[in-house]
Parts: sequence; structure tokens; C-alpha cells
Amino acid sequence: MTARTGLALYAPERGRLTVKAADGIALRLGIRCGMPLAQARAMQPDLNVALSDPAADLAALEALTVWCQWLSPLTALDGTDGVWVDTTGCEHLFGGEDQMAERLLTRLTRAGYSARLAIADTAAAAACVVRSSRQLATLVPPRGQETALRPLLLDGLRLHPETLITLRGLGLIRVGQLLDMPRAPLARRFGQALLDRLDQAMGRLPEPLSFTAEPQVSRVSGTLVEPISTAPAIVRALAKLVDELAEALTRRNHGARQLLVQCMRVDGTTQSLQLGLSNASADPIRLNRLLGERIDTIEPGFGIEAFTLSATETSPLTVPENRDWLVPANDPASLAALLDRLSGRPGIKTLSRLQAGASQFPEREQTQIGRDSVQKMEEHASSSIRSPRPARLLRTPSPIIVRAFWPDGAPKTFQWSRISHTIRGVIGPERLWSDWWHDPTGACARDYWVAETVEGERFWLFATHGGAGPDAERASWFLHGFF
Repeated sequence: MTARTGLALYAPERGRLTVKAADGIALRLGIRCGMPLAQARAMQPDLNVALSDPAADLAALEALTVWCQWLSPLTALDGTDGVWVDTTGCEHLFGGEDQMAERLLTRLTRAGYSARLAIADTAAAAACVVRSSRQLATLVPPRGQETALRPLLLDGLRLHPETLITLRGLGLIRVGQLLDMPRAPLARRFGQALLDRLDQAMGRLPEPLSFTAEPQVSRVSGTLVEPISTAPAIVRALAKLVDELAEALTRRNHGARQLLVQCMRVDGTTQSLQLGLSNASADPIRLNRLLGERIDTIEPGFGIEAFTLSATETSPLTVPENRDWLVPANDPASLAALLDRLSGRPGIKTLSRLQAGASQFPEREQTQIGRDSVQKMEEHASSSIRSPRPARLLRTPSPIIVRAFWPDGAPKTFQWSRISHTIRGVIGPERLWSDWWHDPTGACARDYWVAETVEGERFWLFATHGGAGPDAERASWFLHGFF
């Protein structure tokens, strides 16, 4: 059996070593932040400890702040362990605040983070709630910050440590106690800063936030001693720039999603080459290969004397880099590299894949989505179809004439394209309902039948009706597929 010892980070503080952070195992063993390291080791002799690196932690938090800009362009640091995101007007893009919170937590978990989040009207209220709640996601109702903050401890208000110690000495430990106190004595004793913190949390006073700007576009340039005009020379010149760009992107843990090559010719004109990648990459071999396959589109004219290579769109690297698409099929990055190479081939205009659509009608059960989502194979919805489906589905159902019926209402003979067919056996009916957003005034239901003729052919037929069942004499019948 393996012992669970836990991990704690420590740092010097006021002449002694103090625990600054602890993982879940260490916390369950009684290790707490602010505890002397000697006491922690006395409690758990096998505790794993490491010296904390505040600079590296801050750099990682800044990178996370920029990463969160896929959710909203307005993000800011919240102390040393939090990120603010102003999602005003963004929640409808994700289906509401609850679904937005679920998606953010899912992506953070996939990136290796353990996080909690809170959504509130004010930044101060969200910061206080998220540091006091044990829930992964807390949604404070609109104008409900006072109700949510009253039972919480004062630690989440980000007060000055000396102010917090004095308030505790006076028996004030919760936000509700401060809210019930007269404001004038609080201002005389603790200054206006305490009241400002309360007003910011309640939404009575705006809180200035220093939002993080997105990093500048990564760009490298190079000037040649003599103009060049051959493809091999252009490849060698771009390879040097790719190495510099890849190194700059790797330092930021970012990869290129869009590349722009600008070639300055001796006649003063500029040739441009732009290409996109299915996922972020800072691998020079992959970037060089993609550029090399597009070199023939550059017209050097009388010669090229300078190059500029820019990563016009970047994103954090969240998956291991893949250097070639000729790798085992179980490597998830291989598909992205293959898509990049296919996109650059002549004659290939669009890459797309089928995805389950929001409809029960067969012609709408699948939709095509674009190249950016082709590699996300895990999004494929599993089919819940229980009855047989034809191998060939007509693009548009073809009208037929049913001339006779079995006693249960199933078709017995039908005519299609001037040919009559006699049915000897049927399977069905299977009822499918329409979507009101597609057919607000049309038929709302279909009854499908698998019909086998005396010649051995199998057809997929359906009758439309309003939901109560088809009228044998007035129903409209259609052929939709072949088995």
C-alpha cells in the first residue's frame, strides 16, 4: 500500500519558514497555510515540501488571465490566486450563466487546474463568495450580493491585514456584522478604505480594475544580403525566421493559429502568404513543412530582399506537440497536423465533418460544421436510433401514390416514377415529430414504414399528418430512402 504524504510549499516569512500552500492530501492531514514549516513536519514527518516560487506563480496566473479571454476580452488579476472576468453581455453566447460556468470549469480541469468560480453583479462580491464557498460554481442572483455576503467571513473582502486583526479583536468576523454597524464610527476607527470595500461589494461604488491586454502579435523579420528568387532559397530564409518565431511563442507557452508571410521584393512591392492551423503549434518542423508546401504560390519577381513572419493569431498550448501526421492513430494531435496539410493542397477548398443536428427528421439529423471543429471527434453525438435506417437517403423526399392499404393502415401498393410496387411485408410505423422552429405551419409528424416488395426491394416510406395519425385516403405519402 502506498502512503499518501501530501505536498506543501513554504517560503521565509519574518525570520521563519512558513507554509504558503498545501494540496488536498496535506489539508486533510491537518496542514494549513500560515503554519510554521517545523510544526507541519512534526505533524507529518513524511510530508513532501518544496520552496515556493512567487515569480513563477505570478507568471502562470498572468498566462491564465490571458487564456480566459476566450470567454471575455476583459480579464484582470485578482490578487495572487484569482482571475476576474467581466462577462457582462457574454452569457447568452454560451446558453446562460450556468452553462457558461460549466464550460469554463471543464476547460480549466482539462488544462490541469483546480478552480472554483462565482458569478455576481460586482467583482468584490464574486471574489468574496468564491473564496468562502466550497461549491465549484456559485451563481449569485441579480442584486442578491448582500444576501450572499452576510454570512461570509471578512477575509474575502481583501481588507488590510492589520484592519482584519483589529476587527476580529472587536468580535467582528462576518460581513453582515459590518453591514449592521453605523458607518460613522467605522470610518473614524478604520478610515474610508473599509467603507469603500463594503460599497464596492454591494455595488454602491465602482471598483477600478486593471484589465490585462492581449499580447502583441509575434513578429520576426530578416533582411537578405542579396535578393533571392528560387524556392529552395526562400525555404532556407523562412526556416531561420520560423525558428525565431517558434522560440518566442514557446517562451509564452503559446502556439500559432494563423501565420502571415510578407515578402518585400526589390521592385518595392510585397507578396503575402497566409495560412491557418487547425490547432495551436510552436513546432518549427510542422510550421516549416506547412510553409514549404505553399512556397510555389509566392511570385519573387526580380528577387526578394526581406521577409517578415507574423503569428497573427495565437492561443495557449494545451496538447503535446506533434511533429508529423505519420504517427500512430491513437495520437490526438496527428489529425490536426493532417488537416493542416490537406488544407494547403490544391483542389481542396473546404474541410468539414458531419455532426448530429437538433432534429428528428432524417434529412436534418446531421449538419456540416467547418474546418475549425473537424478535429474535435469527441463531439460526435452517439445515435439513439432504434429502428432500421436506409443505406441511401434521398436529399428530398419523393412523393408517391398509395393505392391500397393493409387493415392496420400500412401501405399495400404504391406508385413511384410511373412504376407500381406491391408490398408483401412491412415494419412500422415509427413516428417522428417535426421541429416547430423548422416547420411552424407544416406537418408536425411522420409515420415511417420499412416496406419490402414482392421483387425483394426495400423502401423507406412515410405519411405526414398532424399528430393524430394519417388519414388513409387524404394522407400525403413519400419515399425517403432505399435499403
